[in-house]
Amino acid sequence: MTDRTPVADITEEARQVLAQCRAGNVTARLIGGLAVAWHQHWPTPAALQRSCGDIDIVIGRKEGRAARGVLTQLGYVPNEGFNALHGDRRLLFYDQANGRQIDVFIGTFAMCQTLDLSGRLGIHPDTLGIADLLLTKLQIVEINAKDLTDAIQLLRNHAVSRADRPGTDELSLDRLCAVTSGDWGWYTTLSDNLAKVAAFAPDKLSEPERAGVSARITDIQQAIDQAGKSLRWKARARIGRHSPWYELPEEVAGTRHG
Repeated sequence: MTDRTPVADITEEARQVLAQCRAGNVTARLIGGLAVAWHQHWPTPAALQRSCGDIDIVIGRKEGRAARGVLTQLGYVPNEGFNALHGDRRLLFYDQANGRQIDVFIGTFAMCQTLDLSGRLGIHPDTLGIADLLLTKLQIVEINAKDLTDAIQLLRNHAVSRADRPGTDELSLDRLCAVTSGDWGWYTTLSDNLAKVAAFAPDKLSEPERAGVSARITDIQQAIDQAGKSLRWKARARIGRHSPWYELPEEVAGTRHG
């Protein structure tokens, strides 16, 4: 048990969660809208400003038990039923004082597509790497304005490069190609959503940012189009859209991803 109460300022609380995870030997990285906000390197236009309601993190595959202990000590209340059913891949905790929750993804981020994050938690010290953050946003088939807004933020704040290594605060084309060249479903969902971002962005940006985001979308699409494809990718491409290539996330009472 603990007497601690999570603080009201969600950004400060996220910092404390990350710090305590490090102290407890849990490799935690922010995802979701709060992680995108972490990377606001330029003033944000009013049309792209949004609030963050919850804290979402991803941890290493074998760190679930340790994470439970850390979050309980931080004053979070576990959803025992959800955690018993899904605890090998996802955990849910509540901040009752502030009406928030922490969603904990273990080793992978699985919604409409599954993003394997093995070996990916060392790219950035506080969040997932930029390419992985973009993938978490653009793997949602029924994508909403919030996720499109976050995708624009990532694209306007980060240059595109091939690099995929720790300490690089750029959007890695190599990572995007690695994910999409082996999985036709990933490729299709990302391509569809890049087109949606391209259609959504012009009303949210002024020049020269509008042109910059458009150019980065084009660079990404060209890179994933031109990358060599696996035999599995080619076999699934023959079936095409006649069969679903994605999962629709199960809605669980009390959960929401941001």
